[in-house]
Amino acid sequence: MSAPHSFQRDEIIRKKRNKRLLKYGLLFLSFIVVIALLSYISHLKSLRVSTIELEGGVLVTQKDISAESLELLSGSYLWLFPRDNSLIYPKTELEKKLREKFKRIDRISISSKNPTTIVVTITERQAKSLWCDTLPGKAEVRTIQTEDASTTEQVIIPPRNNQGTCYFMDDNGMIFTEAPQFSGDAYFKYYGLVSSSSPIGSIYTASSTAFRTLADFVTRMQRIGIDPEYLVGTPNGEYTVFISGGGKIYFDVTEPLSKTGDNLEALLRAPVFATGTRSHMPVDYIDLRFGNKLFYKLK
Repeated sequence: MSAPHSFQRDEIIRKKRNKRLLKYGLLFLSFIVVIALLSYISHLKSLRVSTIELEGGVLVTQKDISAESLELLSGSYLWLFPRDNSLIYPKTELEKKLREKFKRIDRISISSKNPTTIVVTITERQAKSLWCDTLPGKAEVRTIQTEDASTTEQVIIPPRNNQGTCYFMDDNGMIFTEAPQFSGDAYFKYYGLVSSSSPIGSIYTASSTAFRTLADFVTRMQRIGIDPEYLVGTPNGEYTVFISGGGKIYFDVTEPLSKTGDNLEALLRAPVFATGTRSHMPVDYIDLRFGNKLFYKLK
């Protein structure tokens, strides 16, 4: 009696196993069919991005944005789903790539206009100052003979045009594009601290907050009548501002620059500085690197 009973039990187990395998097989087949159907739908031309529109660009052109975007959107996920499908395109990755490619972009947002068109809206960085890779030259004073060789006279030879290459910086100290060669002082110039081999994308100081504080200090100098021409930074946190007339102002960031500015204003109220105008102060240098102990040398 035990043999038939064992046979029946084995038969029941076998049927349950076959039923379970059939169930799993149907589920797997259904999964394959769904994936194939979704892959087919995702390849429909009516759902694939083919046009990139740009809003807000001036120097960043739609042609450039479109080329970079469509290149990123080429290919597919797992060889099944096209990356340019308007429902699953890598929006965050695209924003990141465009930021890295075009340093002029300050803010960016991407949205879908319709299933075949996405809109890239940007705000470009505004040029606030310059970073230059070569310090300005100095004028030379030469003694030459007059035409009749009877006397000599001194003439000033202007400095050679060794400005080097300058780059625009925004109000956060971000170097974002090469600047054209132009004369005049439309933009305040910064030197040092940044590698001249690949400056674009660099920030002049350790952070944008530090740069804004530095720029505010330069603006404060201008507000109290000093005429700063350019600033040179060094890796040890010390800075030199070259002022009109040939003088220099040394300072560092060991103390808040707001306090350093207060010390500078207090010094300029001293009677000794009343002999010249603020824009052409009669000083060789002013040293603000020692807290409340201020040092200066008159010309």
